[in-house]
Amino acid sequence: MKRYRLKALKDIARLNFANFQLYRDPDGPGWIAHGIHREYRTLWTARGSTEREALEALLGLAHNVGVPS
Repeated sequence: MKRYRLKALKDIARLNFANFQLYRDPDGPGWIAHGIHREYRTLWTARGSTEREALEALLGLAHNVGVPS
């Protein structure tokens, strides 16, 4: 699966979410991404340890990086 650049992820999020915001978590380490989904009209929120993780989680593009068995 293609991995998008951070700018592209932000552009995709702005297209899919009204009032899209991405900021550092004030209560601890990490980032919070949230917005109102334009199609479903519901608030979606995601957290991640980096900007990229939070955006990918919000957009449903999270890459599962695991230890091979």
